[in-house]
Amino acid sequence: MIKLGCFDPGIADSVCKAYLKQVEDLTRVPLVEIEPGSDKLALEMHVPDAQQSMPVAEVQQGLKSIGFFPGGKVDGICGYRTLSAIRLFQEYVRSVEKLDSVPDGRFGPVSQQHLRRWMDPQFKSDWAPTIERWQTQALGQTEYTEWLSLLEKVKQNYVAGPNRTLQLVNAFSAGADTRKLAQWDFTPAGNTHLVGIRRSEMSGKFDDIFVLLIKGLVFKFQGSTEPGASKDPRGLPFLVQGQHDYHFGWHQKKYLALRPRNKGVLVVRSKGDKRLDDADLNHGLEANASINIHWGGKGMTRDVNSWSEGCQVINGSVYLNPRNELVDCSAFAATNNAEVASEPSKTRGAYNVLLDLVTALGSDLSPTVKYTLLTEQDLDLGPALKQGLVDARARVGQLLSA
Repeated sequence: MIKLGCFDPGIADSVCKAYLKQVEDLTRVPLVEIEPGSDKLALEMHVPDAQQSMPVAEVQQGLKSIGFFPGGKVDGICGYRTLSAIRLFQEYVRSVEKLDSVPDGRFGPVSQQHLRRWMDPQFKSDWAPTIERWQTQALGQTEYTEWLSLLEKVKQNYVAGPNRTLQLVNAFSAGADTRKLAQWDFTPAGNTHLVGIRRSEMSGKFDDIFVLLIKGLVFKFQGSTEPGASKDPRGLPFLVQGQHDYHFGWHQKKYLALRPRNKGVLVVRSKGDKRLDDADLNHGLEANASINIHWGGKGMTRDVNSWSEGCQVINGSVYLNPRNELVDCSAFAATNNAEVASEPSKTRGAYNVLLDLVTALGSDLSPTVKYTLLTEQDLDLGPALKQGLVDARARVGQLLSA
């Protein structure tokens, strides 16, 4: 069984140490400070068993050859990117091929059988043609290009007449991972884009939709863009509208997430209620390095509450794939971290899919994820996309309320 931290016999100690240092440099957190759990890396040698299990390096090479680990390094160490590639492949077998597969990142006999099945005739995913067209800039008009076009229209609309929040962002001089309006970048090459849409009426529920744009593909996830609670006397921190730079890291030193790239993203505090108004903006903006993009439990019917103190939160029960099919993960989606730790059959479900797409499928790109937070009003510039999100929210709601 290959799992996170396994490495092949013969891998030099210096190579293992170099990998651990690379992880710590990227996340800016010493691994010794990470709390025990399924995401904490502990290296151990993987010795093939009597059933002739594949070495780690062979698994890595196999995943590269079939397109689930582009840009990945075949080093014989099952690190975080390899873990994501394994889970992404397992999820594809489960959700697209409809075959026996559990996306838990543990590569055992069943996963090995599926990988060998794919490697022998050199199968390709149904994503592969789209990715190839994206690489050659020959996508044509697709939902992916429509989203990028909408984002550019939103930018130009605000360049012509920035609202007060964006005026404050433009005037902020202390440095942050929130981009000034003129620096919003929606080019497809070398970029992974995540789009969050904040609803006009804040419900305190996980009823927002997030759109991931990666290599010509469009995935949609469910969660919340609004803060649920805060003990800070200054009030709730709302991430400002606009584009922000995120990268691979940790949430509260507990599990993997996307976190601000450097100095923190800009927030505005709302004191006394859970909405933003001109009085809140009068207090100005602040850079906050703890506003992560992270997991938020199972689904829409639950309250945000302490799951978010300004973070952008993705739930685990469901997502929509590039075919716009609703993919149900509720059978193995955990409710909380205690469940993940105590029940091997439970994972973070759909949230893992988002993380794995960014980490494995996008691993040959820049490590920065450009996260753009829009409002519902911004979608008026793309009526068809707006209606698509309304439909997606309704479909998710029906599934989770069933």
